[in-house]
Amino acid sequence: MAVFERGDFPRHYAARLPYINKLIGPERWKTPQFMFNQLFKFEPSKRIREEFPTYAGLGLHESMTEGAKVNYDKMVQGPYKSFTHVQYGLGFQIGFQSAKQDLDGFTKKYATHLRRSLDYSLETQGADILNGAFATYTTADGQYLCSDSHTYIRGGGTWDNKATAALGHTALEAALVSFMQLKDMQGQPQPLTPAEIWYPPALDPMVHELLKSRTRHDSTTDASSYVYGKVSPKCWPFITTSTYWFIMAPKADREIYWFWNSKPFVSHGFDFDTHTAKTKNLYVMSMGAVDPRGIYGSTGGS
Repeated sequence: MAVFERGDFPRHYAARLPYINKLIGPERWKTPQFMFNQLFKFEPSKRIREEFPTYAGLGLHESMTEGAKVNYDKMVQGPYKSFTHVQYGLGFQIGFQSAKQDLDGFTKKYATHLRRSLDYSLETQGADILNGAFATYTTADGQYLCSDSHTYIRGGGTWDNKATAALGHTALEAALVSFMQLKDMQGQPQPLTPAEIWYPPALDPMVHELLKSRTRHDSTTDASSYVYGKVSPKCWPFITTSTYWFIMAPKADREIYWFWNSKPFVSHGFDFDTHTAKTKNLYVMSMGAVDPRGIYGSTGGS
């Protein structure tokens, strides 16, 4: 029986690496076809972690009498939000017999599924921030992303971006109004434009009725619908709780970040002792939210 020697590596495996790379699709990572890239602001990072300070700006101008001195204010620093990067990876290996007798068949199958695994890994990780918005992921103020106890840095008091109502006309109206009543870090009005509603497939029929009908779906009086066409639907199968729904500002107005410490890359190798050819994929990233403004979420009664 012929032995898969190290000298065979260029002929049986290395020569096919461009073929493997094409199947795995490194260029595809720049423009993913899934939705996680629509949720986050993407930033590069060359450090082991990233830190974001929060702060409240200056107060309001004050009336002055003739000749009076101007009062000087200063910005007030709030808490930090820290993001620590995590490494992820997966690979496959082609054994001696496969490399000798059926390399292309196995390579095509494994390479395609490695690419598929990457796509679904990124989608799952991205959706985690919504799946954990009420009980896992916190913002700089230490509260969950969607909470009824968010704090102001200046002036005291709390505010909320959380509801518990099931998705319906009244609940969506209340969410949109509440969204536009948001205030900044010092309690001043900061109205943001509601642009999108993110939700799981189970809510798609209700979203269609709410956003596509010019009249209220829950009335027989032909009353015009306030929510008609107000936001764009974003149905995401990776939201795992069937009742969750979220109103979002445009991505530019959301402080939800994804940090690439190392974008996905493929590498290949040959194990001399086992005669096994190996391919692996690695990436390093972190993600989360600094500020909860720009998102309003409901558990939908769950």
